[in-house]
Amino acid sequence: MPTYRYAILGATGQTGSEIVKLLLPTSAHLNVYARDAARLEAKHPGLQSAANVTTFIGDLSDTALLSSCLAGCDVVLSTVAQNQNEPGCSIAQRTAQALITALESRKENCPTVVFLASFSVDPSRAANHTFAGRALHAVLNNVYSDLEHAIVLLQQHPWIPLVVAAPGGLVHDAPHTVELTADTALASPLTGYADLAKGMVMMGDEGSKWKGEYVGMVVNGGKPIEANPAALMRYLLPNVLAMVCPPLWRAGRNYWPV
Repeated sequence: MPTYRYAILGATGQTGSEIVKLLLPTSAHLNVYARDAARLEAKHPGLQSAANVTTFIGDLSDTALLSSCLAGCDVVLSTVAQNQNEPGCSIAQRTAQALITALESRKENCPTVVFLASFSVDPSRAANHTFAGRALHAVLNNVYSDLEHAIVLLQQHPWIPLVVAAPGGLVHDAPHTVELTADTALASPLTGYADLAKGMVMMGDEGSKWKGEYVGMVVNGGKPIEANPAALMRYLLPNVLAMVCPPLWRAGRNYWPV
């Protein structure tokens, strides 16, 4: 198996951190992009001095810095995301546009871009949403709208080998086996962050196989994994608040789990 050079965007988030932990002990080289050096060091002590890591500290709007991060990479793992139903949120769209701009110079040799989204935004799945699925989509309407527009932006540039990572609901759990599927209706309804990290790396490594697809994950051999009901309610309630009364979103934002 070839050794790839990965660019990891959002390395201090839940998913990005798991990807760093997964790849750091390997022979792969990691170009790690984060906004805050202190937070990166707190999340990954000693990372910035690791022999197989190059760090890039700055905002994604810094096109020159982002272009340097992506230069020479085979796979881009974009984990920059938002799970708060902030009215008018656009972080996914801004990330997509930053990627498009930074990759313009690599049209002839563009790396595989694995873009983190959700199986709820897969158009082929949306038509068959259950009542619970439709309710969740309504509760997270701003987040999903942002993701949907971001994916359309990337799809408008066919020279980008795009793979949309489309996991189910994300929870904290121990690692399991992971299988990939282009039929997100078969994907596990809940996915642990460690499993998502493993799945995204697999998507990047098998890039040509999944190009243009929404790729779901079957974890734990298809057996269900457990969620923490209290944590789930704490996450959903502020999002419901944002759906019912958008001006009150800020009143609930401090109650999201970290």
